[in-house]
Amino acid sequence: MESAFTARFKFIANRKKKSGNDCDRYLLIDYTPEEARKAAKWLIAQADACDTPGGSTIRKYSSRTDYEEIPGFTIFGSQWSIDPHSEEEWVDGRGTIAPRA
Repeated sequence: MESAFTARFKFIANRKKKSGNDCDRYLLIDYTPEEARKAAKWLIAQADACDTPGGSTIRKYSSRTDYEEIPGFTIFGSQWSIDPHSEEEWVDGRGTIAPRA
């Protein structure tokens, strides 16, 4: 299976939290210039496909239970723990975003 583009990502803990509103982790995505161009081309194609009749949709939530379906798409990625044997619920990790071409 060929990927449209590949981007490495990682989550890192926010060790400088100052309030309860600060995020727990940051998401960093690394692109080479070549992969960024491929990603941009793929994103435009996905956006165009959403605008066609019967295109994909996503849920836009107005509350915990109320939502409407609107044109959109989802990008799926895979994440691995740095320590797969950790007994903690979540360990900072890294992974890859590589949607099918």
